[in-house]
Amino acid sequence: MLLVFATTIHAQTLTDAVRYSQLTPGSTARAIGAGGSFGAMGGDFGVLSINPAGLADYKSSELVFSFSVNSGETNSFLRNAGSLTTQHNNELNFENLGFVFQSGTRNSDLKSSAFSIGLLQYANYTENFGFAGATQGTIIERFIELADGRSPDELDDFEAGLAYESGAIYDDKEDRLYEADIDSFRTVFKKQDVTRSGKMNELVFAWAGRFSNDLAIGIGIGVPFISFEEDKTYQEIDIDNEIPIFNDLSYIERLNTSGTGINFKLGLNYMIENTVRLGLAYQSPTFFRMSDSYFTAMNYDCEVCNLNGEFVESPDGYFEYRLKTPMRLTGSIGTLIKGSKVKGFLNMDVHYLNYTANTFNLTAYSNNPLELDYEREVNGEIDRQLQSAFNFNIGGELAFDRFRVRSGISFVGSPYYVDGSAEYDRIYSIGGGIRGDRVFLDLAYQYRNATEGYIPYRILVTDRQQLVNNESTVSRFIVTLGYKI
Repeated sequence: MLLVFATTIHAQTLTDAVRYSQLTPGSTARAIGAGGSFGAMGGDFGVLSINPAGLADYKSSELVFSFSVNSGETNSFLRNAGSLTTQHNNELNFENLGFVFQSGTRNSDLKSSAFSIGLLQYANYTENFGFAGATQGTIIERFIELADGRSPDELDDFEAGLAYESGAIYDDKEDRLYEADIDSFRTVFKKQDVTRSGKMNELVFAWAGRFSNDLAIGIGIGVPFISFEEDKTYQEIDIDNEIPIFNDLSYIERLNTSGTGINFKLGLNYMIENTVRLGLAYQSPTFFRMSDSYFTAMNYDCEVCNLNGEFVESPDGYFEYRLKTPMRLTGSIGTLIKGSKVKGFLNMDVHYLNYTANTFNLTAYSNNPLELDYEREVNGEIDRQLQSAFNFNIGGELAFDRFRVRSGISFVGSPYYVDGSAEYDRIYSIGGGIRGDRVFLDLAYQYRNATEGYIPYRILVTDRQQLVNNESTVSRFIVTLGYKI
């Protein structure tokens, strides 16, 4: 009950924690084309998102830039409605911009070193989807649950208060138990459009060196930046004029989240007889300072309403808080292919994340005791509903003179305990490239299919909880341009 009521104050949930702790390794077409599997390898800017020790393999300084064209499709199924809604997404997207400065050394123990500064993209939140269909229940149930036991003056400004002002709920008996025109057991046609956008980019400073004993060490500092926007328009409509008095309802929600964090990276690479390579990398928890700006509006149209066609709007909401996302541990093993005409590598990375380590601090900038209660509740939900997960990246590259071909696959473990440890999303990648004396070009294609659940509004009666299954496919075409200095 507290989770339902607390969303009238702010919107931090375990879904937000998962969103900001799921990261995609790679960022360059070379690394992505090999399935994001590069932890034991090096000499590519993409290693900064996996293992910074790979910087030590650079033989010259380099300037690199990557962009992608993303195309996606989402099929949404509203449970018990038998309806399918399809929406498409297309976007030109920045992937990275970086500079690697390689330097020789006169130190007999340190064979080579490199310093890098760059901006990488770790996550893209662009997504459009919607659903429509007739099911039992109404969003007004939620507004009544939030309002019952409170006088009209005590209702929140973002949900129940708007429902009361617009006429969607009312208290005829003045007993603080609210009524509505729609019976909660009635079948109602409902629809919603959801538009999401935003990214997580990280500014990285890193150094790596390879020593005479074939051990490479890399260290780095990451400063990630989060931007996330979500616009939702929910509607209920009496299409066939079967519900007395009621005509239609519209409820609009807008959320804008921004944040800045910091983390520390450490990586090790070791080469055995110039053939087998081992890697181990650690990224510390990321400590974010976050802020949410939010706004809601509602219109309720009925035959006896006074505000037909007019929206009642909330004030502009603002809330600051902190979020700690989990550390990441990566183990890698790879082998070099050294033929007379063909060279290349095979590599496998294993990433470990404990999603239950996500922690919200909602009282960092607030003394409201309700914030502390909700903080304990949402962190408890994270502990109960999330789990630790392993992600596997397997891939390789073959080099024919100046030409490169690559392929790989990623297995992404579910962060949700209900899915079990055996559920994995698969990401498939292929790629290629060409090397000039100074200029190089890499291309990659990545395909992902994923399924997730979405709940448009939450109520205490689980039998009438609305559930939408989103099946999405995302295709990415990545281009990397580089210049060796």
